[in-house]
Amino acid sequence: MSYFKNKTAIVTGSGMGIGRAIALELCKQGAHVVLNGRNEERLEKTRQTFLASGYSVIAVGADVTQISACNDLIQKTIEAFGKVDILITNAGVSMSEYFENLDSKVFAQVIESNIHGSAFPALSALPAIKTSKGSIVFISSAAGLVGLPTASAYSAGKMALTALAQSLRIELSNSGIHIGVVHVGFTKNDDDKRVLNAKGELIPVAHRPAYLQQTQEEVAKAVLDLIRKRRFKSILSVVGKLNAFAIRYFPGLVLSIISYSQKRMGNVYKSKS
Repeated sequence: MSYFKNKTAIVTGSGMGIGRAIALELCKQGAHVVLNGRNEERLEKTRQTFLASGYSVIAVGADVTQISACNDLIQKTIEAFGKVDILITNAGVSMSEYFENLDSKVFAQVIESNIHGSAFPALSALPAIKTSKGSIVFISSAAGLVGLPTASAYSAGKMALTALAQSLRIELSNSGIHIGVVHVGFTKNDDDKRVLNAKGELIPVAHRPAYLQQTQEEVAKAVLDLIRKRRFKSILSVVGKLNAFAIRYFPGLVLSIISYSQKRMGNVYKSKS
């Protein structure tokens, strides 16, 4: 029997992309799944697709950067399934621009989405997950291991998730709750994936070589493996593991390589004067 059979799992930001893939894998493993996102049309389309496959799923549209919306998300989950066993905080927006060019409101938006968008659902879900002795998992990034150029706010937000997870792991060490953080590397995106530019406009994601990318399904399976084994941290992809090793033991070399790579790209993200 699957570890996830009849467990209730909430996946934020699950209308598309990695979040959708995680939710689908949980469904396949027999979990009751709560989809979440802000785009209710896309969320409903995902829900209908899952229902057509016979999965136990509901959708709750909610902006998880707002605590009241998070409280509503948890309440509706308990009304539907009676409990919360797993919370996976995947929602968050990214950006592509040099720090000096960023509108301050864009910086704040990216920070809020990645920190508040993970902390507030966890805060709302905590009483229910204490009862079930379940899992809270934060989806971070390779950008949470080393700050990347054109991703200052995103890197800051994803690094903050490690500190949040570490704090909760210590505070809740006697509660039976499992805390985890997953650092996702380059992953194949949906065609309509977008990030913010300096002015807060949505633009396509920069091209990444296919050989550096994991599939969304591979990421989803890795997230479920971390939950099943109740591990604290998982760094995905060979490149991610190499980066984590190098930044720990050879930080100067890593920064030099990143700087060199950025120069070779010809500053393609830098705004033209």
